[in-house]
Amino acid sequence: MLTNRGRRALKGAFFALLLAIPLLAPALPTSEAHAARKGDRAEERVLYTKNSLYQYLVVADDLQKQERYIYNSKRDYMQGGTSLKHPDALLFEYTRLSFIALAFLDRTPKKVLFVGLGAGSMPRWFHRYYPQAKVDVVEIDPEIFKIAKKYFSFREDERMKVHIMDGRRFIKRSREKYDMVFLDAYQTDYIPFHLTTVEFLKEVRRILADDGVVASNIVSERRNKYFYAMIKTYVEVFPHLYIYKALHSENNIFIAPAYGRKKKAEDIRARARQLEGEKSFDFDLPSLNDYYGYYTFFKMPPDTPLLTDDFAPVNLYRYMGVEENKGGRKAR
Repeated sequence: MLTNRGRRALKGAFFALLLAIPLLAPALPTSEAHAARKGDRAEERVLYTKNSLYQYLVVADDLQKQERYIYNSKRDYMQGGTSLKHPDALLFEYTRLSFIALAFLDRTPKKVLFVGLGAGSMPRWFHRYYPQAKVDVVEIDPEIFKIAKKYFSFREDERMKVHIMDGRRFIKRSREKYDMVFLDAYQTDYIPFHLTTVEFLKEVRRILADDGVVASNIVSERRNKYFYAMIKTYVEVFPHLYIYKALHSENNIFIAPAYGRKKKAEDIRARARQLEGEKSFDFDLPSLNDYYGYYTFFKMPPDTPLLTDDFAPVNLYRYMGVEENKGGRKAR
């Protein structure tokens, strides 16, 4: 157990680290995309490279697959992508899966927030089917916004606006009530810690309508040391948590409604069928409910921590591992 002095030292290191990292980066590491990408560089056409304020960015076409991607510094993780043949379609499984959240809302969404722009495919898709809804998108990196417009046909209009700002700061300042909030902000392969904590999720719940829903893209336990801590943190804030696990990637979609009644799988499927009849989506929304699962399906280890602003170990442990490597010691 740590002494008070030890706790103070640890907390000091934590906040020193906080000042050293970018506050928010755009969307998604997806192993689905990663797998699609590896080994194809001979067929690649690079369109754009730049060091933004937050990261190294590459836009490239996969000439064999006829797909376009945004990469960051590792070039192993994608920030977004689109099909060159079908640019309006959602390319990645997890982006389609995120919209099962529509079936958790028993009415038409009027205000929606996306945290993390990436290629802009998710807000663009939503805006196509719900043109009367107000869509806010918050993105910290202005270069991502430029890329989305130039290479991925993203356009603002009077109903869809992009705000260049840290996602947590935007939510903290917001006085709006949103029907749906989509969280998909990553720094390479992890979510910035300040978007994982119980304090942040309480702010997200505050801006939700009483019947509103949050959908969050979370990498699986195989590649995310804090997967169970994230489950525990969501359950601390929201009455119910549903987890939709993608079949072809390491992505999980956490669905957390603000309301207290539990939704059965058959209720979600019935609502998805109703929406499908009204909207004729370009993918089979009801079939996504085959992925339905309640959080208790996952057996949480007894010592699972709660992620808080006072001590969010996600980046601290990563930092400690880097420092040990620099000193010639073995990483954790």
